[in-house]
Amino acid sequence: MEAARARARYTPGPSRGDQRRAALLGALEQLLSTRPLAEIAITDITRASGVTRSAFYFYFPTKGAAVAALLADFQEEMQQAAITWYEGGPGTPLERIQAGFTASVQLWRVHGKLLVALLDTIGIDPDLRVIWDSWSDGFIGRIADRIVADRATGLARGTADPAALATALMGAALYGMERDVRAILAGQAPDETLIAALVELWHRTIYPTG
Repeated sequence: MEAARARARYTPGPSRGDQRRAALLGALEQLLSTRPLAEIAITDITRASGVTRSAFYFYFPTKGAAVAALLADFQEEMQQAAITWYEGGPGTPLERIQAGFTASVQLWRVHGKLLVALLDTIGIDPDLRVIWDSWSDGFIGRIADRIVADRATGLARGTADPAALATALMGAALYGMERDVRAILAGQAPDETLIAALVELWHRTIYPTG
């Protein structure tokens, strides 16, 4: 009986492969916070992570693929932060949007150095631009799907094209959060008005009451 209880309590930790992948991506994120992607060699990533070069290529065929994986992991975190709104969970639309932006802004602040480094690089690195645009398009698609679903049930109103509307709302959110993390990295206090402003913009745009 005691052995059975011990087995029930056992939760396996991350595998060695998961740990190596996480170490590589953690090192890449740290390096991106200090220098442009073009100045980071795969050797820099492996040295900083303590993982071999051959192991790097086991997980990522190129440096760009590692950046894409880094953004994919962050995208998953962001989508989980707002999962209640994306999937039409419990609560009012206002409550779901509020919860989503509260968590999302916090995530941007946690990963601020990485995101600012990427934003500073996409203008001069066409490959990274493609990766970033694909990342953004993933969010835009989910936002548009939620707008369509809520209009179908009468919860949301409006006639603007859902994809165009989602693009505009996404752009406003990205710009606001970028300004916030840049200010924080420059030593300023976080913008305490940001979440309320984004919540009001999205709620009034998607769910107008007038």
